[in-house]
Amino acid sequence: MMGVFAERGQGRHGFYSLPAIAEFMLNSARGRVQDMILSRISQAIRQQNWFAVAIEFVILGVVIGFQVTGWADRRAEADRAELYFDRLVDDLKENERRFSASHEFRASVRSLGEEALGYAAHPDTITDPWRVVLAYFNASQAGGAEMVSSTYNEMVATGDFRLIDNLELRGRLSAYYSQTGLNLITDQLPAYRESVRGLIAITYQNYIWVNCYDSLSGRTQRVIDCDAPDDMATSDLDALARRLIQNEALNNELRFWVSNQFAILSIHQSQIETTTAMLDEMRAIRGDSE
Repeated sequence: MMGVFAERGQGRHGFYSLPAIAEFMLNSARGRVQDMILSRISQAIRQQNWFAVAIEFVILGVVIGFQVTGWADRRAEADRAELYFDRLVDDLKENERRFSASHEFRASVRSLGEEALGYAAHPDTITDPWRVVLAYFNASQAGGAEMVSSTYNEMVATGDFRLIDNLELRGRLSAYYSQTGLNLITDQLPAYRESVRGLIAITYQNYIWVNCYDSLSGRTQRVIDCDAPDDMATSDLDALARRLIQNEALNNELRFWVSNQFAILSIHQSQIETTTAMLDEMRAIRGDSE
C-alpha cells in the first residue's frame, strides 16, 4: 500500500506526488534552519554571549516543536488513510455481492417473463394454472442493486480524498463511483408491473409475497418456486390464467419488459466486472490474495 495512501514518498508507479515534493522541500528548508541555528549557538558560545545562546535555544525548541507536530499530523493522516483503504475494500466487496445477486435476480425475472409469454403463445402446453399465475406475477418484479459509496463520499466531503497519492487510482475510483446514474435504468418500474397486479386477486398476491418472494439486505431480492395454495379453487386459478394469457395488451407490455431486461442484465454484468477489477487492484496494492 506504500506510495498510494499517505506515504509521502515515491509512488507505486515510480513518480513522486506533489505532497511528497512539497514535504521534501519543506524538510530541506527546516534542515537548513536548524544548521543555521546550531551555527549561531556555536558562535555565541565561543563569544560567551550567553543571552544569545539562550535565545537560540528557545528558537531551536520552537523549530523542533513544529517538526514534532508535523510528524504527528503525518502519522495521523497515515493511520486515517489505512482505515479508509480497508473501508473502501469492504465497500467494494459488498458492491460485488450486491451486483452479483441483482444480476441473478433479474435473470430469474426475465426467465419468468419468457415463461409467461410461452404460455400465451402455446396455451395447449399449460398443465398447471398456478405456474401461469406465478410466472406472470413474478415477471413484474423490478429494482436494482444499491451501490455502497459511503466511504468514498466521506473522503470527498472531508477533503481526505487527497490522501490517495496515486492519481491514476484516484481517477479510477472517481469514475467507478460516478456510475450511480445507471440506477435510472436498472430501477425503472415497467407499465406491465401495474397492469398485471391490477388483474391478479389480492389473495393470490399476498400468498406470493409471503411464500414465493424474498427481500434481503442491501435491496437484494430473489424469487422462490412455490406450490399453489391449498385453499384456492382450481376453477378460479384456471379462469385467472386464461385472462392473463389472452390479454394481448398485457402481453405486449410484458414483451417490452422482457426485452428491457436484456439491457439491465448487461449493465449489471458490467458493474460486476468493473467492481471486481477495482477490488483486485486494491487488493494487489494492499498485498493480499482474498
